[in-house]
Amino acid sequence: MVLHRLVDDTDALRQAWETSPLHSRDLGDFDDVFGLDLAEDLIVNRGLRIPYLRLLNNGGYVPASRFTHRTGTGAGQADGVADPHAVLREMERGATTVLRGLVRYCPEAAAFCEQLSAELGFPVSAGAYLTPANSRGAGPHYDPMSVLVRQVHGVKHWRLQAPPTPWPRTLPAPGERYDTPVIAELDLHPGESLYIPRGMVHDAWTTDSESVHITFSGDTPPMWADVLHDLVDQAAATEPALRETFPWRFADDPDALAGQAKERLALLRAFLDTADTGQLAAAVIDRHAALPEPAPRGRLAAALAHARTPEPPR
Repeated sequence: MVLHRLVDDTDALRQAWETSPLHSRDLGDFDDVFGLDLAEDLIVNRGLRIPYLRLLNNGGYVPASRFTHRTGTGAGQADGVADPHAVLREMERGATTVLRGLVRYCPEAAAFCEQLSAELGFPVSAGAYLTPANSRGAGPHYDPMSVLVRQVHGVKHWRLQAPPTPWPRTLPAPGERYDTPVIAELDLHPGESLYIPRGMVHDAWTTDSESVHITFSGDTPPMWADVLHDLVDQAAATEPALRETFPWRFADDPDALAGQAKERLALLRAFLDTADTGQLAAAVIDRHAALPEPAPRGRLAAALAHARTPEPPR
């Protein structure tokens, strides 16, 4: 079980899920999954490209032209490759380095996410944030999914505010301001974690200490709205009237349009009343509980050695 490395009480996390934050302490070392040395290796040696590496500074993205370049020649040429010298220069100016999609290129984080996905029952991804001292990265914002923040190096200060709307489905507009009540403020130290529910406004910054943390989140959290959309599509496939287009100049007669809307809502209600909830539950599980296939570790040598019967010459 790996969830206990992210929270000190899994039952408390279950109760807090999507409703309230949870601060956990004394979680131990995390360097086998992610740490400062691994972060440096990824930035300096791995040749990461946009969008897997981005830089943030005071709430905005640093233009990619300031820290990426073109490498290689001919067919091996690649654009948008991070220049580690430029990345480090931008960090010295206060930029936060964001390593996205760690499951794609960091085996240590990928293996952890694979186990965590199995325990939570839905796919999990990970990203890392490296913030210099006396700096702020993204600024106040909320996420359309719950996140678990695991501090691995240094200290970061967090401020949490009430969600402006319960359980949002999309990211907020850039530069949006929030006047919701402050729920908590705390410092996150190595060996500690913070669970932030979907939609909760959060802001984080460093003071005298630099900070490295890794964030775990669900890729596409399943929502009941998705299921209802599917049912509407099924109803439209069954009831021709739900596929009918609006009449000419429909805006000239809103009363007639309201009457037609009432008739079609009645058709939809009748269809929903016949829905088999057992089949619905099975469809939800089939669609949203499928986990990524485990990485094919240990099979490369066998694949290389696999003998194919050559085709006879023609």
